[in-house]
Amino acid sequence: MKDSIVFIAPNTHIAVLAQSAVSQLKLNIPVIEAYDYKAIEALRKFPSCHIAISRGGTANYLKGVKGLTVVDLTASFFDIQKSLNELIAKGCRKIAVVSQDNVIGPTPAEFAINDIEVELHPCSNTEEIMNTVNSCIKDGADGIVGCVVAIETARQYAVEISPVEVDFFSVKKGILQALELEKNLDNQERTIDRLESLLNNIEEGVVIFDSENTPILYNEYAGRIMRPEPIDRWYKVLENEINSSSDTSRVIKLNQNKILIRVISLAHDSHEDKVVILQDSTAIEETAKNIKISSYEKGLYARHNFNDIIFSCPAMEDTVSLAKRFANSDSTVMIFGETGAGKEGFAQSIHNSSPRANKPFVSVNCASLPQGLVASELFGYVEGAFTGARRNGKKGLFELAQGGSIFLDEITEIPLEVQSQFLRVIQEREIMRIGDDRIIPLDIRIICATNKDILTLCEEGKFRYDLYYRLNVLSLSIPPLRERGDDIIIMFRAFIAEFCKKKPDDIFIDDDVQKMLLNYNWPGNVRELRNVAEALSFFGNEIKKQNVERILHRNITGMSANHNSSSSIFRDDLTMEELEKYYYKYMLARHNNTEIAKLAGISRSTLWKKLKQLELSN
Repeated sequence: MKDSIVFIAPNTHIAVLAQSAVSQLKLNIPVIEAYDYKAIEALRKFPSCHIAISRGGTANYLKGVKGLTVVDLTASFFDIQKSLNELIAKGCRKIAVVSQDNVIGPTPAEFAINDIEVELHPCSNTEEIMNTVNSCIKDGADGIVGCVVAIETARQYAVEISPVEVDFFSVKKGILQALELEKNLDNQERTIDRLESLLNNIEEGVVIFDSENTPILYNEYAGRIMRPEPIDRWYKVLENEINSSSDTSRVIKLNQNKILIRVISLAHDSHEDKVVILQDSTAIEETAKNIKISSYEKGLYARHNFNDIIFSCPAMEDTVSLAKRFANSDSTVMIFGETGAGKEGFAQSIHNSSPRANKPFVSVNCASLPQGLVASELFGYVEGAFTGARRNGKKGLFELAQGGSIFLDEITEIPLEVQSQFLRVIQEREIMRIGDDRIIPLDIRIICATNKDILTLCEEGKFRYDLYYRLNVLSLSIPPLRERGDDIIIMFRAFIAEFCKKKPDDIFIDDDVQKMLLNYNWPGNVRELRNVAEALSFFGNEIKKQNVERILHRNITGMSANHNSSSSIFRDDLTMEELEKYYYKYMLARHNNTEIAKLAGISRSTLWKKLKQLELSN
């Protein structure tokens, strides 16, 4: 853009240097000589200018121009040193350096050059510069180094003066900074263009209202949702929702359609804009479907390694040692352990210690895969494979793990009709997407886990024998927490320290609490221990007996002997809802959702609603 950068020199010396630098760099940057407010008037001749280069007070004046970015010419150490040497040669013994803070830096300082005293006084405006010069001279300064205002003020006194002049290299550096800034601004403009393009291609309506309730930005989708309302009525239509104190998404009726609306506040420069995000009912249903389908997926990377596993007991030492050996192999691993024992932590550690550590780690909870969609999620599908299939198809979880590892937790929950397909994947290391005739070779490591006796399920016809033998190549059993002795105290202390943001040695646990923790059965294993530690961390780093009893819902004398007794939970004054809550808490600590639904005689969807109603989560 022509004249997008203008050099405004506050004096002739800087103007000459700027002309020379522009010529040397072969640039077409206008150089004008103007000082303070006159610089703003001179700049009006360049309407395309959005970057100005200047110095001192003139630069500060220009910073008040809206939409203008100013590059300050700062004085280098050598510029100041040159002026100081000039005054020292004239016999000055106490020198004050006074100038704008954007020239000499924002920090005051005092120092000595041999036996010469030097004071550095950065100022923010003309009046402060004049007052500072007067004050310094009254305090005994016999030399003044500074800007034009400082020099002109000092001329009234019998003191030596020397202006801080920028050199050619400082001027050239300022011009190069302006060029780099222009490049960055151009990139920002391109980014804004891309964002506008993005906004117009997402399946959500986005409207931004400024502090005066005017729509300053909106995408095409928002226009379709708001139709036939004219734009000047958009705020009136949405006013109640925009001014609502709730910051969560909610459903409203708009032009006979159900719309999901969310309002976000954006504060800037003492003003507040409102971002309104709108989705129609069709998009809401599609989003809910996608969330449900993808709820099992925890990510494509492994967060934990063997250093994260806290242990001291021999049984765990043997387990970790065996797992480390398994990491160097590509054979399938089957991990056995109770709920909450840390099976996924071991799976991630095996992956991160293997040659595949830098490749994907895909974690799948087989129990949470939507019924009827298990095969399509595991193996993928092509476009048109079935009603509701995505355009262009979708990669399956095995494909997503290509080159890395896939962890299949609760492997026994895979339906029998899918187990035969799964067996072929393990045997041949290849898959075929649903609806496709193309074979896709796989390079993956398979790690499975279960908290059940698979052989018993095989005998009952619920799991294939041949699949079990294919999976159970390298077997790893994680001991339950109740069998790990002092590991309970070590982990509990570490968890409390983590939540309290302290060192483990700063956590005080008395003998009674330690006995209580060791006597408790820990049906939820490490997961339950961590949850208890998190709850107790709110009481501070001193763990008291009564708080532990409250969290565990039992007293110290009944910890071990009455672990399965209903007397420690059920009381005459409990309501039916409280009884239900205790029941489902108990079941969640011991079973997955499928098992709980079966034992309770209800469907999984009914169970989900019940847990939500009781404010419980698995």
